[in-house]
Amino acid sequence: MNILLRFRPTIAKAQRAFTLTELMVAMSIGLIVVAAAMVFLDFSGKYMSGITASTIQNERAAYALELIQSRCRLATSVTNNSTGTALILGFDTNYTADSDADGTPYNDVNYKEQFEFKNGDGNDTTTTNNSLVYIPRVGTAKTNIVISRDVRQMQNTKIFSLTNLNTTVLIRFGVIDSYARDHYQGVEIRAAAVSFNRPSITNIIAILPNL
Repeated sequence: MNILLRFRPTIAKAQRAFTLTELMVAMSIGLIVVAAAMVFLDFSGKYMSGITASTIQNERAAYALELIQSRCRLATSVTNNSTGTALILGFDTNYTADSDADGTPYNDVNYKEQFEFKNGDGNDTTTTNNSLVYIPRVGTAKTNIVISRDVRQMQNTKIFSLTNLNTTVLIRFGVIDSYARDHYQGVEIRAAAVSFNRPSITNIIAILPNL
């Protein structure tokens, strides 16, 4: 009996691998992609930080301005100190009584309030310890902090100055974010406040100076 054995030749499959050049090119591309992603994330972080800081500064400055203007409208007298860092407002607590006997019962000064720029270290250029405070009644210890830090006094400009026979207050100050990485976000306030309880002799038409 003849047994015929047939053998099928085995074809060895060639195994392929990355060459050193291909590996280096792939690693270079990967590093470029990672670096681009890191730059994008860093830029996005600074951008979001800047937007957040700017929003916070706007809210703080707007709140301070609204408070100052609302108190000025009701004041019967308006004065400031020589440096323009304090605004003193007088108020009448009884509109039916003429306390100063001038013939007008609504313009008396029964108590005073004060807004004041506080400089923590005597150097205006360092804003981190500069604040804006509100004293509801002058002569008492109670003090409300309107802006706790980073208040900036503009160059060659008083924060509080008066015009129109001391009935109109010019308000000019800045609030800055001292964080360097988001490029020092900040806001500047230039506005005016008018006392509605002013004497009739001051009801004139005036051109306000450049705010």
